Amino acid sequence: EEYVAKVKEGAEKEQELLERELLMENHLKEARLKYLQSQINPHFLFNSLNTLIAEIEYNPGNAVHFTKHLSSVYRYVLQCQDKTLVTLTEELEFLQSYLFLHKVRLGDCISCNCCIATGYTSCMLPPLTLQLLAENVINHNSITLSKPMKIDIRLEEGYLAVSNPIQPKKSHESPGVGLKNLSNRCQLMLGKEIIVHNDEKVFIVKVPLLYE
Repeated sequence: EEYVAKVKEGAEKEQELLERELLMENHLKEARLKYLQSQINPHFLFNSLNTLIAEIEYNPGNAVHFTKHLSSVYRYVLQCQDKTLVTLTEELEFLQSYLFLHKVRLGDCISCNCCIATGYTSCMLPPLTLQLLAENVINHNSITLSKPMKIDIRLEEGYLAVSNPIQPKKSHESPGVGLKNLSNRCQLMLGKEIIVHNDEKVFIVKVPLLYE
């Protein structure tokens, strides 16, 4: 009986240690997730406010639309702070407002072609994914009225494929930290990393989706 009691006690301690390790692992994942989320929030408020000032002075009517879209963008960012996944519908609606702000700032030289069947818009993905990918396109490509940019979004074998023609800036730097953070977030939340394809003509990022 004493031997059985010791074995039982040892098993209980081992189980307790395993539970503690699991709890610690979950806390670490949660902390890492919050860190990664904080790294990819939009940081373009200053430029947007300068653009708004110019619109108020030269195009008051459009300034109203700009303000509404700016408000929508930051409302969405705040709403996403406590979310690990959002629907594709929410991301696409956010992208509309986000790109509108850039269109006003850059000129009407950036557009988005989205080909997603309505039955798939309830799929889930990490919040602000499309913001990061759009920002990546804008930061690393030359976009002007004579060299417009079209971002293409479609479904491809269970992934959301976001692609754009490569129009590198003179001071071109390869995408790095942002995509790596996104890949880490997808791995934590969906169990898969992103897929990046670059053939020097077209840049494609494939993001895993959670299908309901």
